[in-house]
Amino acid sequence: MSYTVKDMVKVLRELIDEGVEFIIIGDTVIQLEVGKKTLDGDVDLFVISPSPFVEEDFYRALAEKRKWYFSFTDLGTPRIVAHVNGKDIEIELYENIHDFYIPEDIINSARKIKLQGITIRVLHVEDYVLLKARAGSPEDIEKLSKVLKDLEKYRIGLNLRILRQHIRFFPKEDQQVIMNRIVKLGIKI
Repeated sequence: MSYTVKDMVKVLRELIDEGVEFIIIGDTVIQLEVGKKTLDGDVDLFVISPSPFVEEDFYRALAEKRKWYFSFTDLGTPRIVAHVNGKDIEIELYENIHDFYIPEDIINSARKIKLQGITIRVLHVEDYVLLKARAGSPEDIEKLSKVLKDLEKYRIGLNLRILRQHIRFFPKEDQQVIMNRIVKLGIKI
């Protein structure tokens, strides 16, 4: 189901009001970058605090208080489905656990943007590209290929300096794999 940026901001504002500190990390990064007013898919958040893994009860109570639906992601972290203006917005909450890992330097370098009167942190598009390339599943690579075409269509270029700097934030054993995958997709770094 699609929803507006305004709908998403309403949910994010409520999370912020409850003390949740987060960074948008998923496909929403790209949708915001290209200026879409209507979004689709879930909203993936890397949560800085409170921990979605350790503080599950906090998120369960938050969802109950707002009459939102509470469940879990595939990694076992909380997922909230917020009902806003007749639409369901799925918010998936992540942190560095199990196989899910975002380097701390990438988290720390997330940019701030203003949306509908609130300031939120969002991954750099380049970091989204690096993370998708690192994941490397056929689905991730196919999605990344589509994302790169969308960015080109909207005349949004990747900052090669950020790609070169931020690839170094990953463990050495991952850097060459990431590099090979993005070069195969036509990115010359």
